[in-house]
Amino acid sequence: MEQKIDKEVFDKFFTESYCPVDYTTVKEEFEQIASVGNDIFTGSYEARNLNRENFILYLTSEAYCDFEAAVQEAMDDLNPEILDAVMDVTENTPDGDEITEKYWDTQRTLLKEFLEQLYDEVISTWR
Repeated sequence: MEQKIDKEVFDKFFTESYCPVDYTTVKEEFEQIASVGNDIFTGSYEARNLNRENFILYLTSEAYCDFEAAVQEAMDDLNPEILDAVMDVTENTPDGDEITEKYWDTQRTLLKEFLEQLYDEVISTWR
């Protein structure tokens, strides 16, 4: 009989299996996305004081999705067994997203951290 996957089991598996992703993994792709300059921001950013704390709010949805996809791809490339588990749980369990919450939270945290590093290294120099 197969073990039931619950949040505790998944969290333990994730913690034991996760291969960390660092900014250098996505740096080139992030800088390529940002290379269009201020076009990564919605028009309303010009009326605001764009800074490290608020710049993410003014990214176009296309730019944000591109950054998000880069993080997801990097995370999944380094952690294929975790990706397989996430896909299996989310497809076969009614509360799959809740069970795999640690995966999604890690991805969101990395995205925020990496965008802030991009701001520090690239975007802040535009001002």
